[in-house]
Amino acid sequence: MTQRSKIDLAVGRAVNRLRNDRGKTVTSLSAEAGISQAMISRIEKGQVSPSLATLVALAGALEVPVMALLAQPDDTGDVHHVQAGQGLPSRRVAQDHVHEYLLLGKHGGPGGAFQSARIRIEAEQAGTLPSYQHEGHAFIYLISGAATYRCGSELFELAPGDTLSFDTKLAHGFTEITGSHVEFITVSARPD
Repeated sequence: MTQRSKIDLAVGRAVNRLRNDRGKTVTSLSAEAGISQAMISRIEKGQVSPSLATLVALAGALEVPVMALLAQPDDTGDVHHVQAGQGLPSRRVAQDHVHEYLLLGKHGGPGGAFQSARIRIEAEQAGTLPSYQHEGHAFIYLISGAATYRCGSELFELAPGDTLSFDTKLAHGFTEITGSHVEFITVSARPD
């Protein structure tokens, strides 16, 4: 099998997978992308090499970056297994604030980036708690302690077991650790 035919098959599998993930039929994708049903069918079977214009049209209709159609084949991907109590020791440094944390997982690719961490901040060592703002989404699960967290103009009192998920285009961050510490799991995702 030539490199070209491997690429055609990978693009075909990606188009098929994304189309099915979005609940689209070949007919609806055809109408949205302005590409004939027969051409979409041949692309999904890896029988043709679609032009860049065709890839752009398909990516637009599937609401993904063009690179998502050229991603690695489905049988290749990174997997990270972190056993209980383990993780990659890491450090967050900001003006007048430093805290240690365990990086639990991190992935990046054409679809965006994802990161998960377990963080503990002691109130007596918190200094000036940093604020963040960027594209993407975040999820926080409070394990222990108590704190106030800001998302935009809203303040949330967090206690063990509470969760918070939000669009990270809002300025966000802990404003006060109201107990002796705060320990939490955070998951964040950023677009390409």
